[in-house]
Amino acid sequence: MKRSIVWVFILMSVCVAGITALQLYYSYKSYAVESAAFERNSNEALNQAVDSTFQDRHNAVLKKLRGWLNDTAFVTISCKWNHAQKVTVFKIKQVVPSPEGQNEISMSLDYFTERADSLTPKARELFLNHMVDYVGTELKKGYVWFYTQKLGDSLNKAAYSDPLDRHQIRKRYRQMLGKKGIDLPFLFNLKKHPENSISTKKVNIAVGRPKKEEWIEATFIDTNVFLLKQMRRLLAGSVGLFAILLVCFWYTIKTLLSQQKLSALKDDFISNMTHEIHTPLTSITVTAQALRQFSLSPVEQENYLDIILYQTDKLNILADEILSGARLGNGNEVRETVLANKFLEATVCTLGENKSRIDFAPCPDITISIYKSYLSRAIINLFDNALKYSDGQVLLLCKPQKNGFQISVADNGPGIASQFRTKVFDKFYRIPTGNTHNIKGYGLGLAYVKKVAEMHGGNITIADNVSGGTIFTLTVPL
Repeated sequence: MKRSIVWVFILMSVCVAGITALQLYYSYKSYAVESAAFERNSNEALNQAVDSTFQDRHNAVLKKLRGWLNDTAFVTISCKWNHAQKVTVFKIKQVVPSPEGQNEISMSLDYFTERADSLTPKARELFLNHMVDYVGTELKKGYVWFYTQKLGDSLNKAAYSDPLDRHQIRKRYRQMLGKKGIDLPFLFNLKKHPENSISTKKVNIAVGRPKKEEWIEATFIDTNVFLLKQMRRLLAGSVGLFAILLVCFWYTIKTLLSQQKLSALKDDFISNMTHEIHTPLTSITVTAQALRQFSLSPVEQENYLDIILYQTDKLNILADEILSGARLGNGNEVRETVLANKFLEATVCTLGENKSRIDFAPCPDITISIYKSYLSRAIINLFDNALKYSDGQVLLLCKPQKNGFQISVADNGPGIASQFRTKVFDKFYRIPTGNTHNIKGYGLGLAYVKKVAEMHGGNITIADNVSGGTIFTLTVPL
């Protein structure tokens, strides 16, 4: 049995270790997935923030472009029909000529197939939209075509004279991160990256990109807490399952050990019980055979019958002791109100000739509500225990307390070592003394006492007697 439990313990330990390793592995993989998702989202957010800031710059430049094209003091726009090529030709001309560069430019639009000899509102709006779209495409590529010298200079200055506003990029980046559920602080272009930090890929924020370069990256300092927070449900589930596994493991081992202990106690109980039953049965059998086989005088017959009755009483007491513990707590008990001193005196009187060894110190008489027969038997069990293990007087004390009533039985026996004081109240348990017990017992008496104390809502404690021996104190609520 013991070897089987050891193997079960080993196998369950291996199982727990394996499950723990799998949980740690999958938690690590989940952490890696969360970390990769964080890097991907932070990179996407930075690109979106930079592109959005560029788009704001381009929109502002294109708004200015539309204003310049509509400003007749800056340029004039006209159109005429080209008979040779059969297309409408649009012309932009500076109002104030530049000393250098071109002052006008002409162009046709493939998708404008109508004939226009003069600039109509429709043709003007279509041409303006074309110029805005085309210049917007150029800005994204990082250059501006000089349509006229002043128009080109104005576009170039508006688009490329000032760098992007990093404060605006930071604001946009924080907004983009918020949309992706990231609320961590970050720093741009940190020279030294600390441990446990995550940095994005570098993004070009030069106003002349891709021909010009000015790189920016964002670094998040404390990412572990954020990533673990993202995994909180998974980690909570893993910890919960692991806790349940440990509780089940502990409970299983505890149950197995309890079963082993109970089995050993049961075997010891059966061994003692077999001996206790076998001895009186043998005596009764031998005595009955003697009465049948031999002619005995009336006095001898009376002696033999006394032996049979004595052994029968022992068997009845033994059966009653076993059954009383089994019947205890079945819900049929009824409390009785009694006077404490009279109840204890009556209990002492049931000891027969042993009552002379009990010194009873009465207490101020009070009324107590108890399960009379059960408490009386519990006190008798304490008396039996004390009388077995001591050769002198046994002292019975009672003391009213604030919320209870104490009954103490003190003896001058060998005492009970501290490591056994909680175990002696277990069923069938007897303090180990090697392979033999010189004092007979079944390990049921003190278990019964504890059960009666709990039935009353009280408790039973053990203390050392100053003069040597043990004091059992049973407390019941008033």
